[in-house]
Amino acid sequence: MSFKKNFFKNISTFAFYNYTTQGLEFLSTIILARLLLPKEYGLVAIIAIFSGFIQLFSTLGIGTSVVRTNYGYTFHRHLYNLSIWLGVLLTLILILLAWPISFFFSNEELILPTVVISFKFLFDSLSYVPYALLSKQLKFNILGSSRLARDAFQIGLTIILAFAGFSYWSLIIPLTIGPLIQYLILYRKVNVRLRVFGWRATLRIAYKIRSLMGNLTLNNFIKYWAGNADRVVIGKLYTQTDLGLYNRALRFISMTNNLITGIFGAVLFPSLKNLMDEKGDDNKEYLDILRIITLLNMFLVIILVLFPETLVFYLWGADWMGVSPFLPYVGIILIYDSIRGTLGSLYLLYERERYLLFTNAINSLLMVALVIIGGMLSMMHIIRFLALGYILITVPINMYFGFYRSFGYTIKGIFRFWLPYIAFGLSLFFAVEFEFMVLRWVLILIFMAFLLFEIRTTLGGVLNQIKKRYFQKI
Repeated sequence: MSFKKNFFKNISTFAFYNYTTQGLEFLSTIILARLLLPKEYGLVAIIAIFSGFIQLFSTLGIGTSVVRTNYGYTFHRHLYNLSIWLGVLLTLILILLAWPISFFFSNEELILPTVVISFKFLFDSLSYVPYALLSKQLKFNILGSSRLARDAFQIGLTIILAFAGFSYWSLIIPLTIGPLIQYLILYRKVNVRLRVFGWRATLRIAYKIRSLMGNLTLNNFIKYWAGNADRVVIGKLYTQTDLGLYNRALRFISMTNNLITGIFGAVLFPSLKNLMDEKGDDNKEYLDILRIITLLNMFLVIILVLFPETLVFYLWGADWMGVSPFLPYVGIILIYDSIRGTLGSLYLLYERERYLLFTNAINSLLMVALVIIGGMLSMMHIIRFLALGYILITVPINMYFGFYRSFGYTIKGIFRFWLPYIAFGLSLFFAVEFEFMVLRWVLILIFMAFLLFEIRTTLGGVLNQIKKRYFQKI
């Protein structure tokens, strides 16, 4: 079976479960927007700044080591032990941070919710190695169904608790205990049983993957705070309501990452690894996949850029109209953020963890500076500067250190791919900033036509695969 055929077969399997989950979650936001206030979302968003940051250190290359190496049962069992101890450590760290967080934001109400949500790290750690093993085996049907079960449980419990008047607890409690549902499903599908070893065995396995762990630790630290600097600035300089509105606008980025980038990323890493082992043309296949991702994202970009007020009004009501001014800029960010979300897999596959760390360090420092400067002016300047930063900072850095230095693309190939993206992004930013609606339409239509032309062969193959998979028996 060819790479594309196998790849998109796995994509369609994983996407079915993921889209079902995201559909349920999206419908739940419509219900919850009428049950919970922006202030309640804002409180949870503050905790998420820190819990999300700590979450980045939960695997530290454990899943990557499972997929990238060919070691057996003993290695996997020791990695399982390491993941549990990391879960315990991260739980304790967030508990200890509960009071400093509440003090920084001058809100004692943050303490108990922070303590409760810290146990999510321990429950999450139970699934990391089983999930990675099934991913390496390309068993995306099992992975998708386990995530659907977990998220459906969380969504259902959230709505029930919100109806019962549990305020922000209706967001925190399901998020904390939901990972146990996924663990119960995955545990029965792999031949690796949990056993907690002592500290010496734990240190030995940590030493074995120390290089990968070290680079990913520093990379995650830098990347996360750069990505959340805007929330920190808004949480400190503005109100919880402002943060709730801003966070709701950025929800479309996380939603797109779950709907598109997350699906492609989950399948891309092990699939490209197999292609590289078979001496296939991974560079060409990767660019085709990036264009497919961009095309899929464009449907949401069109809505965010052209119909922001209408979207907010019908989804969440008049109380949330403050979200709409941010959405066109979020649409511009989406074009580049989805591509950036796949780059980590390429750096890791080529064993260029140091380049990954270096590029994110440079990019993060510059982006944080833009956020701080923008925050001193207004919330709108934060999102404006972020959009420009993606086009003028993130893209050029990864063009050189990623595509040229790490992945082996030619200069001609790099510019042929990236120049249309840069020109489109800058032109669209100009049209949004100066409210040229006609120009927005024209630019989007031209770029869509360009993408369709570039992937005409790949798109035809994908459509045939979907037709055979879902409509052959009709």
